[in-house]
Amino acid sequence: MRQRHVPLRIHDRLELDRRKRDYEERTGDVGDWGEFLGVVTLAGMAALGIYSVAQMDRLASVIWQVRCSSCGVRFPVKAPSPAPWRLSRVTCVKCEAELVLDFVKASDNAGDTPSQKPVVLRCHYCEQEVDPNATAVNPHEVEYLKCPRCDRVIRLLL
Repeated sequence: MRQRHVPLRIHDRLELDRRKRDYEERTGDVGDWGEFLGVVTLAGMAALGIYSVAQMDRLASVIWQVRCSSCGVRFPVKAPSPAPWRLSRVTCVKCEAELVLDFVKASDNAGDTPSQKPVVLRCHYCEQEVDPNATAVNPHEVEYLKCPRCDRVIRLLL
């Protein structure tokens, strides 16, 4: 992918550099400009109310339950453990609301010890048991879990 040059005045560039350093020092999340801008734009969109920050609970080491803040539906997503980023974006599987996932905050709230009992996931439509390895990759690096029988993205019935 070819990057496009964005013209900035010297003062603006220095201010952005200062904010990136502040972010890196406070979070320990050191990355390139693309990663930094991705995180801060998601945070900005959530702060402006354009996206909502979703409630999340860890079900297993790599499986998270996301609760849509618009319609309330719960659905599982799979993410690497530990998650290598602070924020990510997903779309609700029911109402298609844009949701921001904060893995660091959710990990802090849940602790680093997920439940030791095995997680059994079933498709909400056909009742097929779903293997957490049966995934459909989201372009934002979080994976939705798909039913192998009916090919639907599963929701949690809790």
